[in-house]
Amino acid sequence: MTTTASLPDPLPAPPGEPPPGEPSPQPLPREPLPATGLALALALPAGRLPAALDHPARQQVRQLHDAWFRERVGGVGLAAEQRLFAECEGVSLMCRVLPAADAERLLGICLAASVLFLLDDVTDGDSAETGRADQYLAVLAGADAEGGSAHLRLLARTLTRVREGVPARLWARFVAGFSEVIAGAAAKSAAPVRDYPGYLAVRRADAAFDLVGVAIEHGLGLDLALEPARLAAFHDACFEHTILVNDLLSYRKEYAADEPMNAVGVLRRTRGLGLQAAVDELCARLRAAEDAFFAEAAALDAAHGGDHPELRPYLDAWAQMLSGNLAWSLACPRYHGPGGGWTGRTPPGRMVLYPDRTEFAGEFAG
Repeated sequence: MTTTASLPDPLPAPPGEPPPGEPSPQPLPREPLPATGLALALALPAGRLPAALDHPARQQVRQLHDAWFRERVGGVGLAAEQRLFAECEGVSLMCRVLPAADAERLLGICLAASVLFLLDDVTDGDSAETGRADQYLAVLAGADAEGGSAHLRLLARTLTRVREGVPARLWARFVAGFSEVIAGAAAKSAAPVRDYPGYLAVRRADAAFDLVGVAIEHGLGLDLALEPARLAAFHDACFEHTILVNDLLSYRKEYAADEPMNAVGVLRRTRGLGLQAAVDELCARLRAAEDAFFAEAAALDAAHGGDHPELRPYLDAWAQMLSGNLAWSLACPRYHGPGGGWTGRTPPGRMVLYPDRTEFAGEFAG
């Protein structure tokens, strides 16, 4: 990976930047990123989460995952097929965020993640698949997919495999979470949200975040008999941390695609912030989410740990998930392009956006 030896300071303002403090009621103009790069200072939290790990059976899971899909992708189309087999997709993500999961259960989780990624693509905006939302919801509820589109049939076949060994209580949560994603797909590219809380509410469903808890419980074989309401504040902190990491580190790709559902753009548009100020605000919110994560985990452990022995492993698994998501997002070729990304143990201090890649430089010392 190449890095930028000397970055400009002060940081250049991007094209279309509104004056500080003056909100823009409309989406900001998106001109191409400069060929020389647009540098942004980062202040990512570091040092409290456990070191990111990777699942020891990753290569075996990858091979089984790919073989399973190659037998079933007939009629889906080349572009969709490439999405299923890309290294920076379901397998690489789930092996990072669930490094201690049972390998057989992890395979089913990876298959589910990959088909969810695929459907996220084919149901974007006003696509033909988006118009079949009722059919997708019916298949999730157990209906037959014969006669439906190739993507619908692939979903049905995948769900049959994914359901193997999943307890009924977790399967009900999985179906509910997956259904929420499909039901909201048509609205993903609608008018931009009005404020940051509204953005979080939309993203909670759009990102299939509530399925992560299902994957943790199933992957580790946990039966966490604790009322969901008692976990709500903890899950809120996990959600905000996860979304802000993904939004910040995917910003180059989403800037180029004029994607409205990104926290950086939302903060710029609704708060009238310049790009660097929006990144600073996002990093501050990310640190606050991490603080809340540790505070809520400690409170849960103190209040319920004695009565729920599986709570501590669940909390620890979430900590591993957050660190794994950060490591995956920093290195992901889908976000950063060829030659981009960061694999250092300490988060970088600068992010440089080029038209074709994201480069990182300098470890953050704060």
